[in-house]
Amino acid sequence: MAHSGSLNPPFRILFEDQHLAVLSKSPNVLSQSDSSGEASLVDLLRIHFGRNYVGLVHRLDRNTSGLMVVAKRSKSADRLTAQLKSGELDRRYHAILFGSFPNFEEQRWEHHLLKNEATNEVRIVTPATPGAKHATLFVQPLRTFSHPETGDLITITGFRLETGRSHQIRVQSSASGHPLIGDQKYGTAKSMTLFPRPALHSCQIEFSHPISKERMKFEERYSSDMIQFFSTLLE
Repeated sequence: MAHSGSLNPPFRILFEDQHLAVLSKSPNVLSQSDSSGEASLVDLLRIHFGRNYVGLVHRLDRNTSGLMVVAKRSKSADRLTAQLKSGELDRRYHAILFGSFPNFEEQRWEHHLLKNEATNEVRIVTPATPGAKHATLFVQPLRTFSHPETGDLITITGFRLETGRSHQIRVQSSASGHPLIGDQKYGTAKSMTLFPRPALHSCQIEFSHPISKERMKFEERYSSDMIQFFSTLLE
């Protein structure tokens, strides 16, 4: 296996063969290069794979941690992308939301989103807005805590994506009155003070191997900063 080019690369490989790799990305790492010129996950994977081609099937925001699948060959990328579009590639997330829910039953959130490419911001719009994209996800409140210092209620929440829009979980959560703690872009003044980044983690991914067709499922523990935050809630 090729060396990653760093003693402490900001990702951990869970599975790799000649067709794809499943990895866990650390927070504060770009999935793909932008105008900042910073080294991205794709750049680092080119070194790790020892080849120029990296098929980025889906992305995580810079400050989102957790699981991603990337392709090492174009055929695999095409087939995994098709699974993503059809919903066969299943992604689950956990987030820490501000506030509490009336019950712990699963909900379905549905909105229309419009992205401003110049500012990299997404907002809720009416279905008739030109360029609007339909966005739906399933929301499962898991456990509510009272913050030990502020007394604010916060809820660990699971998300299952039905569509994969930019900033979807963050925008829809904010629009539903439960912004992610730490979200400087879509949160409230109070929710932003509780955590240094949007508290969002890609915790599970499931798909069919693009060549063997074997169904594959991976789960990943929370990032270290989220684990430390949880420990303060349980003290």
